[in-house]
Amino acid sequence: MRISAALVNHNTSAFAELAIRSLFAQNHGFDLSLTIYDNDSKDDRSGMLQAAAKHNAALNLSGFPTTTPGNSHGEILSKFVLDRHSEAANYLLFLDADICFTQTGTLVALAEALRSNADVFGAGPRMSWDGQTPMPDQMASNPAIYRNRLHPCCALVKNTATFRAVVRHVGLSCARLLRAYEDDYLDTFELMTRVMRTHGYRHMIVDNTLIMHAFAVSYPDESAALLSEKEARRDRWLTIMRARE
Repeated sequence: MRISAALVNHNTSAFAELAIRSLFAQNHGFDLSLTIYDNDSKDDRSGMLQAAAKHNAALNLSGFPTTTPGNSHGEILSKFVLDRHSEAANYLLFLDADICFTQTGTLVALAEALRSNADVFGAGPRMSWDGQTPMPDQMASNPAIYRNRLHPCCALVKNTATFRAVVRHVGLSCARLLRAYEDDYLDTFELMTRVMRTHGYRHMIVDNTLIMHAFAVSYPDESAALLSEKEARRDRWLTIMRARE
C-alpha cells in the first residue's frame, strides 16, 4: 500500500524535523514517501535536512516565500495532489510541520478506517497539545478542529478520481462566503470537505489515535505567547524520536 505524504515548512524547520522523524519512527508497513515543500525558510534547517536525507524525503521550493501576504498552505497542497508523482499512490497524507506522532501505528488505524468505510474520503486522528492527553473539551468543541473539516494537520485521504477532481476545480485553500448579513470564513480544507459531502463522502476522526499538534507556529496568532512552551515540548519529543531511529 503506497502512501505519498506532503509537509510544508514555513520557518518551522525544527518542528518539521520532529514531524519527519516521528512519521517514520512510529509508522511501519507502508511504502511511504514524503515531499517537503519549503517556503524559502530562513531559520536553521540543519536538523530538518538531516532528517529528510535519512528518510529519502524530497525537498522542493514551494514557489512561495515566507513574506507572501496570504496563507499559501492550501495552494501548495493542491499542487502536491495534482503532481504526477502523486497519481500512483493509494493514499495521500497531509501533514502540518508542527505535529508529532506520539503513538505507534497511527497510520495503520487511519488506513483501516478508510478501508472499512466506503463513504469516508479521509480520516484524521485526535489532537493533543502534549502528545499524551486529549485536547481540552473547550478547544475540541471548536467546529473547525474536528466537525467542519478534515483538519490538514494530519489527514489520510483516499487518492480517488473524485477527490482529485475536487482539488483541481475547487482547491484546498481557505475561502470566504459573502452572505447578506455576515461572512463565513472557511479554513484550509473546509471548502473541499463541504464539496466532498455533495458527492456523498464524509470525513471521520479515529478515536483510538492521538497526535501532538503545536498549533499556529507557522502563522502565529494570539497563542504566540506560548511559543517557548511549544518549543520546549518539541525538543523533548525530538530527543525521544532521535533515539528511536
